[in-house]
Amino acid sequence: MFKNILAAVDGTAHGAAVLDAAAALAQQTAGTVHVIHIRPSQVVSGGLTGGAIVTAEESAEGRKVVDDALDKLRAEGITADGEVDEGLREDLAGILVERAQALGSDLIAVGPGHYHGISALLHTSVSNGVARTAPVSVLLVRSEA
Repeated sequence: MFKNILAAVDGTAHGAAVLDAAAALAQQTAGTVHVIHIRPSQVVSGGLTGGAIVTAEESAEGRKVVDDALDKLRAEGITADGEVDEGLREDLAGILVERAQALGSDLIAVGPGHYHGISALLHTSVSNGVARTAPVSVLLVRSEA
């Protein structure tokens, strides 16, 4: 059970908690962890020129998030690989589900949404979207952050 875990990390304390939970499960089951970080983009209205897609972080930042996670997992003796993807904020849940299916994952570990106030109304919940659409088990990892 849970031999192929997809762990979604974002470089925050929430992502660290997801990674810790995935590591604990992988150690118990001799499983593999595939780390994924999705660099979120959004469409910004450009008036008469239409719009542009803007990515919120540099490519090197996303790679560092994944590399740091892989270093931690491998130091604990866990077989791990990872990737950095890009996607529109509203597509993040779908991207995670698609990657889990492509990788043959049997568990998706994700943190809860951490938007509050007006931001919660403007941004869709990635964890809720994953939980509603994933054909495999989903682990929602809460953190103290």
